[in-house]
Amino acid sequence: MPKWTVVVTEPINETGIRLLDARGVKVISLPSGAKEDALLRVAPEADGFITRGGVKVTREIMAASPCLRAVGVHGIGCDHVDLAAARELGKVVLNTPDALTVTVAEMAVALMLSMTRRIASADKATRTGGWSRKYGDLIGAELMGKTIGLIGMGRIGAATARRLKAFDVKLFYWSRTRHPDVEKEIDIEWAELPDLLSRSDIISLHLPGSAETHHIIGGKEIAAMKRGVKIINTARGRVMDEAALVEALRSGHVSAAALDVFEQEPIQPDNPLIGMDNVVIAPHLAASSLEAMQRMATQVAQGVLDVLEGREPPNRVA
Repeated sequence: MPKWTVVVTEPINETGIRLLDARGVKVISLPSGAKEDALLRVAPEADGFITRGGVKVTREIMAASPCLRAVGVHGIGCDHVDLAAARELGKVVLNTPDALTVTVAEMAVALMLSMTRRIASADKATRTGGWSRKYGDLIGAELMGKTIGLIGMGRIGAATARRLKAFDVKLFYWSRTRHPDVEKEIDIEWAELPDLLSRSDIISLHLPGSAETHHIIGGKEIAAMKRGVKIINTARGRVMDEAALVEALRSGHVSAAALDVFEQEPIQPDNPLIGMDNVVIAPHLAASSLEAMQRMATQVAQGVLDVLEGREPPNRVA
């Protein structure tokens, strides 16, 4: 008989499943596209959950799971888990913050280059007979010499800054907490947010999604940016007021954007960002490299096992 049962709400890399199997765990994998009602039905059996964010782990679900001890988040963001309820009900919540740092930082730089060099638009033009556009609207810009402002300086923000240094850019950052060690290591300057907004040619967002960061970049903040600024968001969609961004892209105040996250996901077919040629969009893909998926699956499975076997997990959130 299996020692424990772990419900996996969305697909994870097989390395994590194999680790659970090897430790005698019964794994229940919900079907693709499953939602909260499917999790609620199997919750009474579960000793642990592994979730990627598409299924909300609510108070009701945790209360219906008397044996539940661990909620493992495959990734960083825990905004889909009711953390207050988890604390009250004695459920341990853990995540995998180290597993995707490099992958998301690389994606931020990739989006920045795609945006500034018009790569996505050039691909479409080349496939549809627009070769001559290379003499006009497909002319891009270099990163070298630009001032780049990073909003947020956690693991991913710092990793992004390290990679951008190779492009000979001027770096500023803002976060609620200063990081003197990172400032010295990377040669990056801290600035008050209004100062960063007004000085940056390119702004990249690296903040968690929370009540405190909701719409931290809104119409007022965008208006404070220099005209022609470019924006990258690989953090959470709700840290930016999407409607304000669309308006600024239409007016030219923001010249381009590269977005991996959106206020409503999946992005809706009528979202005006889809039809904008000065916007690069991706389907919340920043953490999706093979290497990161393997690391996250292994780390989240091990974290859940740590809790079930009576050990403190390395990345406890609640």
